[in-house]
Amino acid sequence: MKVSLDLRPRALVESQKKRLNFARLFLTLFLLSFMLVGGTTLFWAFWNFRSLKDRVSFLEDTLMIQRAQNARLANEIRRLSDEEAVYVSALKLLQDELPALEFLHGLETALPPGVWIRDVSVVPGKASMQGSAYKEDDVVEFGKGLLDAQVVAAVDFPVTTRVVRDGQSLVDFTLACSLRDFAATIPPAPLPEKEVESR
Repeated sequence: MKVSLDLRPRALVESQKKRLNFARLFLTLFLLSFMLVGGTTLFWAFWNFRSLKDRVSFLEDTLMIQRAQNARLANEIRRLSDEEAVYVSALKLLQDELPALEFLHGLETALPPGVWIRDVSVVPGKASMQGSAYKEDDVVEFGKGLLDAQVVAAVDFPVTTRVVRDGQSLVDFTLACSLRDFAATIPPAPLPEKEVESR
């Protein structure tokens, strides 16, 4: 067993005990500040980790929602494309076939009893026909009747020729007329009551 004895005077020993040990104090403060900074850094890193984790989770949920919406939008675009194809084919029918059908309907309505048609040609914006009649007046009446058709814009003066077939005198004629844009002949749809009131 070792025993250490301090043989210095008691006053000197007590005065040295009262003096501060700066090295020990600095070391203690350094350790405390290191622990404080380390704890703060760890807390801040943990907080950032949790915040980033929540952010990543939110972004993943948003991405899933966006993918679902993209799938719905792709289906809607496909449906609208099919619907557009129907409208395009209907518009093509309107531009190509319906004016001819409307013209033929007007021709049938305007045809007097003494006139018959042998040949009809309809191209966009124009129609021509060849036929026969008993009298030239019937051809003129037929031309006037064609003007009543909505699709007919103007009727040219008929070119007539007197012929004899099977011992009967007839008038062969050629008649041309210009046609309106059929879409322009369709009256506009009436406005809903709310829009009329707002105007």
